[in-house]
Amino acid sequence: MRKQTLKKRIIINNLKNVFIMNKLIISFTVLLLSFLFSQCAMNAIDDINNNIDMSKIDFSNIDSLYAQPLPVIQKCVEGRWKWYVSYGGIAGANYSDNTFIDIKEDHYVIDYEDGSQRTWYFTWKKASVDMGYKTYTMWNNGANKAGWYFVSIKNDTLDVRTDPPPGSADIPSSFGFVRIK
Repeated sequence: MRKQTLKKRIIINNLKNVFIMNKLIISFTVLLLSFLFSQCAMNAIDDINNNIDMSKIDFSNIDSLYAQPLPVIQKCVEGRWKWYVSYGGIAGANYSDNTFIDIKEDHYVIDYEDGSQRTWYFTWKKASVDMGYKTYTMWNNGANKAGWYFVSIKNDTLDVRTDPPPGSADIPSSFGFVRIK
């Protein structure tokens, strides 16, 4: 009788071990499949961003420019602009009659009203901004922080923003540029 009970216990323990192994195998398989599907989805998003039919986009009117892939943002912002207004900081709003900006692939040149000129270099980098989302910014490598980012373009008027430095009491600044044709 005792031998039979021992055999039953061994059989029950073996069944428990098989059951536990099956649970582990199923869990691992589900985890692996989840990872593979997420990778496929991420690759599909990258493909969408890199294979854009640019001929179907109205580059003079995009409400959510910040949410667009980098090639769309670049196509919208590169070119010559009249810088007509700056908002933010202590001064509030400043209007300009003769300040122009020429945005290129990796730098921009500002021609100020007084005849002076300044060139800024940047790289494109996706970053979190104060507006509560991630978008491509003109990354300032020297300061290691996001520079300008682009909110929208409406009738060739570009809404540009920049966040204050971390810990600053300043408010975010925004700028208005009008495309020069």
